[in-house]
This record gives sequence, structure tokens and C-alpha cells, in this order.
Amino acid sequence: MGQVTAKLRKTTHGFAWWCPGCEEAHPLPFERGWTFDGNLEAPTFTPSFKHEWQSYGPNNEHRCCHYIVTAGQVAYCDDCTHALAGKTIPMPDLPPHLRDDYDHKM
Repeated sequence: MGQVTAKLRKTTHGFAWWCPGCEEAHPLPFERGWTFDGNLEAPTFTPSFKHEWQSYGPNNEHRCCHYIVTAGQVAYCDDCTHALAGKTIPMPDLPPHLRDDYDHKM
């Protein structure tokens, strides 16, 4: 699939955006109970999204990213395990490696 705005990529089941707290892309499906308002520039997805996984490595810790996207603002819930917990930020632009115009030969 491809980039649809500076902030979103189209996926099979919705969109993906870049989470600066986790430093990775997160899916934003609009199926299975989630809704999307159709605004690609300042999207709203409801209800909240919660991604949980086990981090493997020296600390082998539980990771969590829980947030609400409203009018292009990402409100991170307090149960996030990264530094943006409890903060609200504008949805960031996709990093270069997730943009369609990225030159993979660099």
C-alpha cells in the first residue's frame, strides 16, 4: 500500500502512523469496532488503541502504547511505558524510510 498524507500510510485494513514514543509504526484499523472520521489531514479514530508486546533483550520487559487520536492530536494514556505517557502531541509526519519518495539506495 502507499502513503496517503505526510502522516499516514494506507494498509490492508486501515492506516499506519509513526509513533515517536515507540519509535515504530502503529496500525490504525477501521474495522473490528474502530471508526475513522475520513479526515486524512487531521484524523479522528475511536475508540482508543492499545498495543502491548513483550520486549526481548537485556530487560525482557512488557511494553504498552495506549492512545486516542482526535483531530490529528495523539493523546497518550498514562499506562504507556514510554516517555510520552500522559502527553498530547500533534500526529507526526512519517519518517523518511516510510515515505513513498524515500530513496532506498542511500
